Formats: sequence, C-alpha cells, structure tokens
Amino acid sequence: MNPLGLYLHIPYCVHKCGYCDFNSHPENREEAEIYVATILSELRHYASQLADKTIATVFFGGGTPTLLSPANLGKIFGAVKNYYNLGEDCEVTIEANPATVKQEALEQIRSHGFNRISIGVQSFDADELKLLERIHSVEEIHTTLHRARLAGFGNLSLDLMFALPGQSLEKWRANLRQALAKKPDHISAYGLTIEPATSFFKLQRRGLLRMPPEEIQLEMFRATIKILSAAGYNQYEISNFSRPGFESKHNLNYWNNGEYLGLGAGASSYLNGRRFKNTNLPSRYIRAVQAEGAAVESTERLDLLHAMGETIMLGLRRLKGISIAEFENRFQVSFEKTYGKVVDALLDEGLITLNQNRMALSREGIFLADSVILKFMA
Repeated sequence: MNPLGLYLHIPYCVHKCGYCDFNSHPENREEAEIYVATILSELRHYASQLADKTIATVFFGGGTPTLLSPANLGKIFGAVKNYYNLGEDCEVTIEANPATVKQEALEQIRSHGFNRISIGVQSFDADELKLLERIHSVEEIHTTLHRARLAGFGNLSLDLMFALPGQSLEKWRANLRQALAKKPDHISAYGLTIEPATSFFKLQRRGLLRMPPEEIQLEMFRATIKILSAAGYNQYEISNFSRPGFESKHNLNYWNNGEYLGLGAGASSYLNGRRFKNTNLPSRYIRAVQAEGAAVESTERLDLLHAMGETIMLGLRRLKGISIAEFENRFQVSFEKTYGKVVDALLDEGLITLNQNRMALSREGIFLADSVILKFMA
C-alpha cells in the first residue's frame, strides 16, 4: 500500500495573533459541534477512494485543535482509524496552545492514541509574548510542558520564533537556553515573517513595527544552529531540529513532495498529481460537505516543469537534500540536461553541494535558501 499523510484542520482560536495568516477563526462552540460532525462526513467521503493507501502520519493542526473537547478529538481520530488503513507506527500529532489545555484533557487526548504533541510556545519572554499577542503566560508554558510529559507524551515538540521586533541576539539565545532546559524531542525555530492581511503587516506599513536588521536576523539563525547542534539536536530541515529519531514524519512527507489528504476548512491536498483545496470559511465548508460530501473550491494538475521545480523547492529545505537518481526516476528526465547550468553556477558560488549523487544546500546556502531555490523555479 502507498503511504499517505492525513491533515485535519481545526480552525478555531481564542484570539488571532498579529503575525498569523493561517486559516483561523474566532471560537464558536455551537458551530464547532457541527464542524466535528462535518469532518466525520468528509472522512467517510474520501475513505473508499483511499482504500489502497496506508496512513503513515496524522496531524491535527489549526487554529487551536485543543479548543475541541478530548471527546470530540477522540471521535475524529476514531473515525480515522475506522475508515482508513493506519500504519503500525503511525505518527499522530496534535498542536496545542499552552493556555487551552489542562492535565486531564492531555491525559484523555493521549489515551485516544495521539502520540506526538507540538506546543506553540513562541517565546519564554513575557514582553515578547505580549508583543506577539499570545494568550498564554510564561508560567503556563512551563506548566503545560510538564503536564504533557506527565500525560505520557514521549514525543514533544516546541515552536519558537525569532527575529521579533526589538528582539536582541542575547534575548533569543536566552529563549533557546530555556527551551533546551525543558528537554523537548523536537524544536521548530522560525524567523518571523510579516505576511499580508495580518495586523503586523498594517503596523509595519505605518512604521510602527521595526524588525531587527538583516545582519542581526542572520546572527540569530547562526546562533540557533550552533546552540541546538551543540545540545545534540540534528538540523534536518532549515527551521527544524530534533533528537535522533524524532524528526517530524508528517512534515518530512511534505518536504519529500509526498501525497497527503487535507480535511477541514481551508485544508489542502495532493493526490495522484492533483492539488486541491477546501473553502476557508467554516460555515461554507460545513454547507458544502453537507450538500456534496466534500468542500473543494479549487483544483489544479501540475505540469512537468512545475512539479519538478516544486520537488526541488521542498527537497532543498531538508539538510540532506535531494537524491538525483530518485528525481530522475520519478520524472523520467535527465537532471543534468534540465538543471545543469543552474547547478554549475550555484556550485561556483559555493551555495550547494553535490555528493554521492545528492544535491543539498551548503552551510552558506542554508542562509540564502530562498534565493537558491528561486534559481530552480525560473
């Protein structure tokens, strides 16, 4: 059977943070109950189409999935187990906000079969949490991380954010030290980017939000790699670090340009060479599924050049890069004939490496990843 990633989007949040451009909506408990029933219907709708697939990973993202009751989360995952073929070592992740999950709820979620938890810490500094408009406190971070371990989560990931307005290099180093003191199995460390349609974007345009200079942001990224590597965490993707054996299997599937099914409002899928996306607004998603079984609002089939470029774009995010042999086998093309000039130029600049028929970003190329990747998308 062919492995598949399954993503389930829970779109509700207590508050939308100023930097967030994800598909999230204000908490609506009455609608959420209908939403749960709707996602169960959508799971049934796709089940027969995926009878030959094995679900290798399941990821409950948001929004804030832990705003749903443990019973409802268990009901959704129970339907996944009922309708689909789960791999024996299936990785089942839930995202959590430190302010929205209690000890008993964590224990119940773990008992339903969730075996990995990703906690949106973002910062251990109270002023930075206020700036980011996070609803949790520093104390709640420590409490929630402790509770997650007590509940039996042996695979715990933290999300952190650097290059915040006004953030110093030393403050970021302090955040990393506090994260390491919690002994997580995985750390995602992302540089803040200001996205259109966010309140941060509007503030920046008015001159009210000043990011650290680019050279300081680069120093923060370098410090991240140095500090986490010294602590035994392997940088396996540009922004992701893990203890050996604790890489995010779900995200690795994305970076390998593997297949995945996304369910829920705004979720995206990639199956049989076709990309499709659900409608964003929960109420519209509910109406569409109730009427038709699915809520797809857009679909596209990638042409060869687009598919190849996307595979390179995603693959170069991994530190081990891309197997040229696998690429050629997948697309039935000569890598050298297609990209030889681009590769030669990047090799001359020292931005990529070629070893044992693998292409990867060099240590310098990691810091210029976006511009390197663009060369293959032209």
